[in-house]
Amino acid sequence: MSEEWVTAEEVHAKRAEFEAALGGWRRPAAHGLVHEADGRLEVVRVNLEGEGPLPAAILATVTGYRAGGAALPLSTAELDRAIELLAPAEACTALRHPNLWAWRLLREALDGKGSAVAVFADRIDGPAPADPHLRALLAEVHRGREEDADGGTTLWRPVGPAELELLRASGMREWPPRLADQPIFYPVLREEYAAEIARDWNVDASGEGHVTRFRVATDFARRYPTRQAGGSGHLELWIPAEDLPALNAHLLGPVEVIGSFRPPA
Repeated sequence: MSEEWVTAEEVHAKRAEFEAALGGWRRPAAHGLVHEADGRLEVVRVNLEGEGPLPAAILATVTGYRAGGAALPLSTAELDRAIELLAPAEACTALRHPNLWAWRLLREALDGKGSAVAVFADRIDGPAPADPHLRALLAEVHRGREEDADGGTTLWRPVGPAELELLRASGMREWPPRLADQPIFYPVLREEYAAEIARDWNVDASGEGHVTRFRVATDFARRYPTRQAGGSGHLELWIPAEDLPALNAHLLGPVEVIGSFRPPA
């Protein structure tokens, strides 16, 4: 009978076993596979640090990766081996297995044409890497952003009246500290999404909602991957509350109020 890892504990134990066998191993900040065909690069699956540590260790086992930034050709035989090594985890129904599913789809695509590359990034911020596969991976990590040529990134945030009052008290120059039960600061990447939240949530919660727009240094914004919260246009950054002073230090100009919503008269 083929091996099966039925419980989450068994999957985690196997991950630890794979990692222990990798001398000099450091988990990448992001990793994934890229399908290269007809001169185009398609990122098949992206995992951020802490996501998919078992698939990362398996890809490292197959390709010889250990640390740093790297783009390593992945033969069909190596991809088959990676799928074989990860397949026992599928018996654990308590966990999802998006990497295994993505790898199988890529393997089917490779029967037609193209080649695969395993890509590992040791950081998600900083200058753009020279390797096109690494650039493609990081472009997916930072997708959906309005990055300007002057080094600034435009973000939006819906706020209620209390947060707006605190903003105004700072001269619109600082985001106020989060409350104890608010560990994350959520700016969003689209004005339409911010307006949707201000109109549909802030108005109900506090009687009015406002859409703010602000710019932050792109080098700072790239420390945080794009997160999707629901639909394809619901893109956010998740900035830990303890990083708010650093965010404020990287603001480029004041925060602006560009729209307001109140209940119908």
